[in-house]
Amino acid sequence: MIRPQRTSVNPFPFIASAKASSAQTLSRDLLAGATVAVFAVPQLMAYAIVAGAPPVNGLYAAMVMSIVAAVWGSSNFLNTGPTNSIALMTAVAVAGAAGMADQPAVFFHLTLLVGALCVIASVLRLGTLIHFVPESALLGFTIGASILIAFGQLHYFLGIAGSKHAEFVPKMADIISRARGASIWAVGIGAMTLAIMFSLQRFAKRIPTALVAIVCATVAARLLAPYATVSLVRDLRPVPTGLPLFAWHAIDVHLLRALLPAALTITAVGLIEAISIAQTLGLRHRQQLQFNQEIFGQGFAHVVTSFFQGIPGSGSFTRSALIEQAGAQTRFANVFFGLCTALALMLIPRWLNIIPISALAGLLLFIGYRLIDLRRIREVWDTSKTDFAVMAVTAAITVLVGLQEGVVSGALLAVVVFLNRARRLHLYELIPLPSGRFAEVPYVPGTTHARSDVLAITLHGDLLYALSHELREQFAEIAELQQPRHVILRTRRALFIDFACWNAIFDFAQALRGAGGQLYLCGVKADAHRLIKDAGMSTLLPPETIILQRHSLYESTNAAIAEVARRLSLMDKLSAEWRACISALSPGSPSRTDAFCPGEGI
Repeated sequence: MIRPQRTSVNPFPFIASAKASSAQTLSRDLLAGATVAVFAVPQLMAYAIVAGAPPVNGLYAAMVMSIVAAVWGSSNFLNTGPTNSIALMTAVAVAGAAGMADQPAVFFHLTLLVGALCVIASVLRLGTLIHFVPESALLGFTIGASILIAFGQLHYFLGIAGSKHAEFVPKMADIISRARGASIWAVGIGAMTLAIMFSLQRFAKRIPTALVAIVCATVAARLLAPYATVSLVRDLRPVPTGLPLFAWHAIDVHLLRALLPAALTITAVGLIEAISIAQTLGLRHRQQLQFNQEIFGQGFAHVVTSFFQGIPGSGSFTRSALIEQAGAQTRFANVFFGLCTALALMLIPRWLNIIPISALAGLLLFIGYRLIDLRRIREVWDTSKTDFAVMAVTAAITVLVGLQEGVVSGALLAVVVFLNRARRLHLYELIPLPSGRFAEVPYVPGTTHARSDVLAITLHGDLLYALSHELREQFAEIAELQQPRHVILRTRRALFIDFACWNAIFDFAQALRGAGGQLYLCGVKADAHRLIKDAGMSTLLPPETIILQRHSLYESTNAAIAEVARRLSLMDKLSAEWRACISALSPGSPSRTDAFCPGEGI
């Protein structure tokens, strides 16, 4: 059984994992980490290019971040490092800070700031806030980011100069207008990479398809070298030999202030991704995931990475799923992943330098295509048109306006949808059935209801202040059109009633009392009972008219009906259903119930 998660941060979470490890589990972790490192090296270099960083910085980030996040996080499977969406957001942030400092200093400040924000979030125990981000908005952002990833490096695929435009539409228009000048060799190598990826995708769980595609593209570029010029990784920035060195940059407060909005967005999106992935994989293995611990691990990983020339990252679903499928047993699988990535930097930098840029662009086109999950999009459409609209608008704004605007607009749209749903009043009329149960008929304003001096209504859901006006209107209509003398209000299924809605209920009780009637509350929770007493409503709602919530369904409702039956007079009019119901509850007094004036029926 999965225990409730801790909310505090453990400074040494890895100790328990180390004690539980064995030679067998560590050997499986080593194999899983090494396997995924082989898959990931080309992908990490491609993401660094998306972020506007030298390709090697993606490897630096993955090497350091995966180790630190695994050791100080919570998940056994979450692989942390550069990802598609975070790389895009990083590129936007770096472009916005152009001219304020050199590029290494901007990356340092941004990564450090993201890490600090994550650590602050973990200290404040904000992990549970992740649940308030709707999946439809996140899916829309992913779709928008996928489109930007797929086409953001199109100029590298075509072998032409990049566009001076930052916005997506003018940028694409500019690149397409110059497509006639594309290099046939660059396009050919990029297309070959795409073809290999599509051909081998069914074997992606068994062989490193990205590595195979990149090796083939590199061999092709070497064979073409005597006849054509193809841009290589070393033409952008040579990959150095060895591990990253510790690098410190003087803190620039003005730069931090300029990067703060982007850092907040990167932090929010990164934590959503990381927690969602960790939770999904953890549930498969019944692992207890500690949200605040995971957030701390993500933050500490970014802080350490900032001093080793890394770029911001997050949890990668692709690499995390591969780690799990490759047989990882503990958090140390991602530690071995980082060590194997470092080994690649020491052993094969010469080969990394001769990878064609158009091949990495082709790999990004494939990644962008694969990120658009048509099955999930169809599921959203079939499930909720409103959520589909939130998803579509978020995706459109992400592509046409910007990544940060897409995230914010998706969250705001979700809030608007939530508030619209929250302000729907769910009020039902209870009609007795011969079986002794009740039919719940939605109370639709303006429609004809049966005339009866006994009326029972029930409230569902959360009654927030936005519903108080509508609640007052419906109470007023009930009093005017049905003119009941005895109204039973069932509150058992009202999850929460705020101050404004309680006032509406109290005013309704006062209006009934003024007309010679009485309001009865049943299914009342203990805290609501205390509120009624503290509000001084004992005159309007005497103790005998308040029936507390009981264990059996409708037990408190029947107790309220019995209290109503005790107070009925011979002049009260009852519908046939209520006459039968009260007769069943008072079998010893048939003559009394028969004497009640009949209502008009239903």
